[in-house]
Amino acid sequence: MFPSNLALRCARGVLLLAGAGTGLSACYVIPMNPDGSPAWQYLPPGAVAPVVAPAPVVAIPSVPAGPPVPSSYQARLYPMNSQAAQSGQLTATITDLHTGRGVLAMNLSGEYLSGEATRVSDAHPGFGTVYEKVLGTPVRMQPGQPHGIANAVGSRGTWVNCEYVLERGGRGTGACLMSNGAAYQIHFGG
Repeated sequence: MFPSNLALRCARGVLLLAGAGTGLSACYVIPMNPDGSPAWQYLPPGAVAPVVAPAPVVAIPSVPAGPPVPSSYQARLYPMNSQAAQSGQLTATITDLHTGRGVLAMNLSGEYLSGEATRVSDAHPGFGTVYEKVLGTPVRMQPGQPHGIANAVGSRGTWVNCEYVLERGGRGTGACLMSNGAAYQIHFGG
C-alpha cells in the first residue's frame, strides 16, 4: 500500500469518528412511560426537565339502566273460614313490575282470575278493612312500611280483594276476601 493512501484513510476515519461524536454529544435518550412521562428522572447537570402535560381525563358516559326486570313470587292462600275450606289452600302468582304495580293471577276451582296489585300510601282510605274482616284484628305495620291492595276477577264473575304488607327480602303477608265469602290469609315471597 502506498503510504499516502494509508494516511488518507486514517485521517478519514478520525474525522468520521470525531464528527459522529460531535453530532451525538447534544442528544439524550430518556425512556418514556406509556402516558408520555419520563420513566427515568435523572438528567445531567444543567439540563431542564421536560414538562409533560397530564393525560386528559376522558369521561365515559354512563349507560342508562334499562327498565327493571319483573320478579315473580308464589303466594299461598290459607283458608280462614268454612267457605274457603271448601276450596282448600290456593296458590297465586304475583309479578312485581318494580314500579309500585304488579300483576295478580290465580286459579279458583277451574276459573282463572287475573288483576293487579298496587302499592298505596299510609293514608289510603279503607286500607286494613280486609285484614280486620279476615283476621279479626287491625293490620299492624310501621309508618312508611310498603303495603298495597290487589284485586282480580275471573271470566265467571268471581272476584278477590286482597290487602298486603311487604317485609324485608321481598316477603309479605296479607288477607283476601272472595265474592263467595271465602276468607284467606296470604303469604308470599322468598
